[in-house]
Amino acid sequence: MTQTPPCVAPTVRMAGRVVVHSRSPQSGEQLQQAVSRQGYDAHRAGDLDTLQQLLMQGNVAACVLDEPPSAEFVESLGAWIRQQGFVTQLVVLPALSARNAPTSARLPAEVLEPPHTPDRIGRALFAAVGRARLMAENQQLKQDLDGKMMPDLIGHSPAMQRVRTELRNLADDSRPVLVTGEAGSGVTFIARAVHNVRQGDRQPLITVRCSVLSAAAAEAALFGESKPGDEPRGRVLAAGSGTLLIDDIDALPLAVQSSLAAALSRQASGGTPQVQVIATTHADLRLLVAKREFDGNLLACLNAHTLVIPPLRERRQDITPLAEHFVADQAAREGLGAKQLSTDAIGCLQSYAWAGNVRELENVISRCCTIDTGTVLTAAMISPWLEGECAAGAEISGLSLREMERKLIEATFNRFSGNRELTARALKIGLRTLSGKLREYGYPPRGGPGSNRQVRAA
Repeated sequence: MTQTPPCVAPTVRMAGRVVVHSRSPQSGEQLQQAVSRQGYDAHRAGDLDTLQQLLMQGNVAACVLDEPPSAEFVESLGAWIRQQGFVTQLVVLPALSARNAPTSARLPAEVLEPPHTPDRIGRALFAAVGRARLMAENQQLKQDLDGKMMPDLIGHSPAMQRVRTELRNLADDSRPVLVTGEAGSGVTFIARAVHNVRQGDRQPLITVRCSVLSAAAAEAALFGESKPGDEPRGRVLAAGSGTLLIDDIDALPLAVQSSLAAALSRQASGGTPQVQVIATTHADLRLLVAKREFDGNLLACLNAHTLVIPPLRERRQDITPLAEHFVADQAAREGLGAKQLSTDAIGCLQSYAWAGNVRELENVISRCCTIDTGTVLTAAMISPWLEGECAAGAEISGLSLREMERKLIEATFNRFSGNRELTARALKIGLRTLSGKLREYGYPPRGGPGSNRQVRAA
């Protein structure tokens, strides 16, 4: 009679972080020791909060749930892990006396039936860590591919992953796209990304900024001098088979909206030219339609795809990489040495609400880099430019906001060798505002930082 060979543990060992969750301290400690003997970096959590904190630290390949309180607990934890974008695999060890124990078919986990011997736990972890590693590699490949298709998109939070997925889905679709989001969230930036994934450099991207155009100028920009019913000219024609980007479409006058809706309807019916339209807005267009402040036919034409850009407060994982990108970009643009963000600076940025979204973050980093010539940006340098809780650290710097503003203006003025136009443009303020500030600081009408010293010397 042939005997079945005993189960032998895998000769190849996986490495990785594994968290053991058990409500029993004794059982949890024994499981942690057993997992450690398998060669894993084992950690233990006695409650859900501790478990989630360990998972948030990242790079957790597997989580062993010892006698979880319910199937709903496992389902909820699995849903949370997927929402966070983690690759962590769940291994469930049901109680020996449990009746109607949950099965793997019902749960996002591998359910290991008793007996829970070290050998069986080791095999389950070997498979789970292998799956986690494969998922991590796939995620990395997707990130590398996204880096080639969408090189300027910073951050890999779940919210930005959803945006990337939607962008990939739009690659082979030529229908109009409406990009919406809060001011400063980057709707125009994402709109350009839609063009890039669709057409790249093969076709032109023509932009119309509605917020700076009158009704007549907007109509002329879009359709040229064509008469009603004629084929579109203007930028609609100039875009050809490329992309027409209509920025702040809610600012387009109603009469022009109606003409645009008619042009898009003709195109959808096979008319020419076959331009791809992308529109951006910070407004709720449905609400504007209800108020009769936006053309319902135009909204129907644009509703083929709506891409909602999440505010920065909903993707806090992206704050640090965005800030580091802006620091490096500022250094390269100004020819300065490389700078780094200190740990307390990152904490300050992470705790701030960012009502102005990505644009506000970029402006804050730009101001800090302009004023400070050191190699490290600290919370004391950042907090004076923030409002709210983190701004309490402004006292640390020893400067008031007014003093920081003056220092920023003077430093920028010096950097551009006294050129008021370039200084105003760099500070994103009007020329009159800059002149008024310099006059307030006591500089002569045609002077700037340093002029007072020359006058006094004379």
